[in-house]
Amino acid sequence: MVRRLVDIDERRVLSFFICPNMKVNVNLASLLCFALARVSSLSSPLPSPHPRLNRLQNHLLFLLFEFMKVHMAMIIKLFALVIAALLVATAPACADFRFPAGSGVVNVRDYGAKGDGKTDDTAAINKAIAENIEKHRYRSNPFIYFPRGTYLVSGPIEGRVIKPGREEGKVWSAGWMSMMSLMGESREGTIIKLVDNAEGYGDPANPKWLVATGSESDKNTNYKGGGNRAFRHCITNLTVDVGNGNPGAIGIDFIASNRGTVDGVTIRAGAGSGHTGLALTRNWPGPALIYDVLIDGFARGIELGHFQYGMTFENIQMRGQREVGVKNRHNVVAMRRVNFTGSVPFYNATGRSGMLCLMDSSIQGTGAAANASAIESESLANLRRVTFTGFGKAFDDTGASNKDIAAEAGKPTVVRSYDQGFTLCASGGEPEGLDLPIEDVPTVRPGPDDEWTDAGDSGESLQKAIDSGAEWIYVKPRGALEITNTVILRGKAKLIYGLNGHIKSPPGVPAFRVDEGSSPVVVLENIYIEGDVEHPSRRTFVLRHGDFHVNGIKATGPGKTHIVDVIGKGYQIGPQHTLWARQLNAEFGEAPLFTNHGTSWILGFKMETSPRGSKDAPNSTPSILNKAGRLELLGGLLYTLGEKKEQAPLVPAFTNESGSIAISYRTNGKPETYYRTILRMGSFEGGEDLPASQIKGPGAALLTDKR
Repeated sequence: MVRRLVDIDERRVLSFFICPNMKVNVNLASLLCFALARVSSLSSPLPSPHPRLNRLQNHLLFLLFEFMKVHMAMIIKLFALVIAALLVATAPACADFRFPAGSGVVNVRDYGAKGDGKTDDTAAINKAIAENIEKHRYRSNPFIYFPRGTYLVSGPIEGRVIKPGREEGKVWSAGWMSMMSLMGESREGTIIKLVDNAEGYGDPANPKWLVATGSESDKNTNYKGGGNRAFRHCITNLTVDVGNGNPGAIGIDFIASNRGTVDGVTIRAGAGSGHTGLALTRNWPGPALIYDVLIDGFARGIELGHFQYGMTFENIQMRGQREVGVKNRHNVVAMRRVNFTGSVPFYNATGRSGMLCLMDSSIQGTGAAANASAIESESLANLRRVTFTGFGKAFDDTGASNKDIAAEAGKPTVVRSYDQGFTLCASGGEPEGLDLPIEDVPTVRPGPDDEWTDAGDSGESLQKAIDSGAEWIYVKPRGALEITNTVILRGKAKLIYGLNGHIKSPPGVPAFRVDEGSSPVVVLENIYIEGDVEHPSRRTFVLRHGDFHVNGIKATGPGKTHIVDVIGKGYQIGPQHTLWARQLNAEFGEAPLFTNHGTSWILGFKMETSPRGSKDAPNSTPSILNKAGRLELLGGLLYTLGEKKEQAPLVPAFTNESGSIAISYRTNGKPETYYRTILRMGSFEGGEDLPASQIKGPGAALLTDKR
């Protein structure tokens, strides 16, 4: 069954185009958007009075309507420009990061890097990485810090150790290590720049990376750095520039496992230079989060390859690509707030296993785009509130169903809801998404004159720092900071920045509890938590680029939680609570990985089972349990471990005891180990089952249930 609904929804136009922090006359903007929607649609010659508008507003609407009928072509062009400007203006701004001496960050200047735009800093940067990437393996390696400056390089910057015999198969993992963390002082002011016409970067048929992360491997010949042990890589707050005359250059070749991020980064190329801005083609990309990234130029903006494990994108700006914006063969791609401008297709999927979830985005074609399709896909896709302008066709369904979306000449095509692939409402009727309200991730960053406070070396010193009235606290990268009592997040504390710090609590003692405080938002970032988190308060809690291990997050209060690039399991979301997640990875065990009693929205979800028969999960791992809540998940990957059918789960992937769910997902692993039951309706212990055999294809573009 294929469901398609393409229309203009005046209720959501403004919420897409205007960011909450913009100082805009919302009533006027809403009126303009509504008028444009009415005029652009094939409605009656004159608009009837709208019940939600008063007499004055209806009169203004009539005048706007008459004016816009005469000047529609000009209005559409201006409106598209305004949309683009707003999307650019509302991209989250990155603050300058400056940490005091003794914080544990590693300054590349201490290894001889100059950052003067003249000296070749390649060797100095690689030395700083190599001498620190093994310090605490993949839990507490320090950040490699780049003060403001232009760091000229002539070759690759890599997450590898430098030892004799590395290229001859004599060094473990060929030198590649997990947890390479690069941080710039300033996104605009910290630039890693490839010299123009660099040796080895001139052949587009043999592309070569400028910056690359890699995976650990037990093979000494892992020269390309592929694998599934690329844990916790982070590149943030800087610019990567491949320069001019380097058509074979890849800006960042990124691989990360379980969690990892490119966050607050500009990747750019000179005219005609650059092969791919962000390459995610080595085995195995993700799960990881690409957040607040600008890709300017290159033949290809983003390229993805492998079936595993799924990538999540939000706040992405792309412009000036020469071949394609996003090229995907097999990966699960979950995207929100993409602003693309170019004369080439935005998205091209060449494999039947790829999946695209795209929402709240603007795809703008220029020039030759009038003869092209914005999106070409033959597998699974979800579009939610996506606006297309300037393309010959909005969506080209190259699969068997051939359900295209035509573009309206000279007008924006606003796609409110579209699903390519198999859809099903298990409770009967047409499947419909929940369209849950989405809250942006709170941006919490110190100002230039704010002071950081050291968390110290114990739980007591960390609690003392919080209770001192400090707003900005850092945790040094070191071995585990062991606590004896739960750390209470209260008072004025806004941000506890882990700097890859590691917090460990004793068995049975939660590591953190979110209490009431004068700051409405409290953030834990870049931190490994060996313990649980409790959130019984009214506040907003953000866990960003983090781990939690043991029993999970228990969010029982009336507050809110944001999960941003996190690995952990055992979520318990209470009836009064609201959760938003971007890139949520959960793995293993016999209990449901995520239990929802409240309202939960998830963009990018990867789960992994324990094989049936394992000690920790005799029946394998249930993924999601909904109990009287509302849950919407876009871009899920169900990864079942095992080699034979006897290891396939006996438990369902999803259970809806009561409430409403709307899920898009794709399966992965060996087919004989896939879930036999995709959805259980009613009691988890024994409800009505929807067998996987009823799902036609590699997954469902939309699976819903309400009871």
